[in-house]
Amino acid sequence: MPSMFERATKELVKETGDKELRPVSYMTNATKINCFTLVQRNKSLSLFWKLPDTPLDVSLLHILEPGTSVPDAVVKGPVLFSDTVFNKQQAGGSMDAGAGVSFSGEATQFHGSSFECQIVTIPYETWTELLKRKLRDPEPSILGQCRKARMKLYVVTEIVELLKDTELKDLSSENILGKLCINLKVLLKGEGQGGGHKVREKKLTVPQGSVVAYRRKQLVIKGKGWDILHIAEDDKEKTFPEENSGIFQNKKKESLKEEDSAATTASSFSPSSSLFVQPGGNSCATLVIGDCPAKAIKKLSI
Repeated sequence: MPSMFERATKELVKETGDKELRPVSYMTNATKINCFTLVQRNKSLSLFWKLPDTPLDVSLLHILEPGTSVPDAVVKGPVLFSDTVFNKQQAGGSMDAGAGVSFSGEATQFHGSSFECQIVTIPYETWTELLKRKLRDPEPSILGQCRKARMKLYVVTEIVELLKDTELKDLSSENILGKLCINLKVLLKGEGQGGGHKVREKKLTVPQGSVVAYRRKQLVIKGKGWDILHIAEDDKEKTFPEENSGIFQNKKKESLKEEDSAATTASSFSPSSSLFVQPGGNSCATLVIGDCPAKAIKKLSI
């Protein structure tokens, strides 16, 4: 069952209709995610259930060379969103098997949230300027750890953040009523009834500046250069593609060396040669390469 915070952020994203906008599932991550934050994608084993991303304690700006200016951002808003859900359910039943039993129940639930937020976006022009900055040298240790673990990293490019403190409410109540009647011939008669009422109220205050939803783009690192996949997410693309192709490249180099060695050996022999058949009990052919330094002779069965 989702928490109050997760339920509210999912409803917000659902109303936007934006498939690239991702809700923040945990309130602890609401203050960790910001523009340029690096997040790790957690791949789910199920096609119907997506695991939330894990934000790292580092941003893209931490792994790039220092710049002379602060990257520009576009701010839109304020945007108001309110969601209220009231749900009431009733049930009842009876049974008579020597003892009459009847019961009835009622459950009520109320969920309420109201967000006043703004949308902060990093424009394409800013990314063009940032691409001129190379990765830090030496490489930051956190990036080296991600490279070694072959993590798939993304950069947060847009956030939806709260403009003021927001209170989430959750109220639930349960009413249960039961009645029992016993009639054993004429010697024993009895009747009883009982009921119960339970009310639970929860409140959660989300502080100003918390991020409730975000967009992210995949980060690709090649040598000292880097790039962002702006068009769409590619499951086949890796953040560190050279790490995955290193084995293949080594095998290719070894194959080229073997071909060069074979070509060098073949070029050391003279093209002139003679072929004749020696008499004998077994048929065989002798190939004599006239200009070979060792006068190499090979016998081929025919």
